[in-house]
Amino acid sequence: MSKEVNLLAVLEKLKTEKPEVAMAINNLRTTIINNSALDQKTNALVGIGIAVAIKDKNALAGHIEIAKQSGASKEEIESCILMATPAIGVPAVLEALSITWE
Repeated sequence: MSKEVNLLAVLEKLKTEKPEVAMAINNLRTTIINNSALDQKTNALVGIGIAVAIKDKNALAGHIEIAKQSGASKEEIESCILMATPAIGVPAVLEALSITWE
């Protein structure tokens, strides 16, 4: 799958097409967050690392916004992205940093 997909748009359509499935996905996300031993900022920083690793620009932008709203500093966000360098390589990390700096 090389085509870039707007997952938020797909999720919105899923709410119309298959509302029970969309609700189950939302419930899973809510359950995981509510049962996390991590605070919201740390959850968002972990999400940034995962989004960078799977190269999901939409998720990365969303987690960056949540991290900022939760009090994460620019340096903390950049550190999460830079930590991925050995695993995913310099080009992918540079692309992720460009999203951070938008």
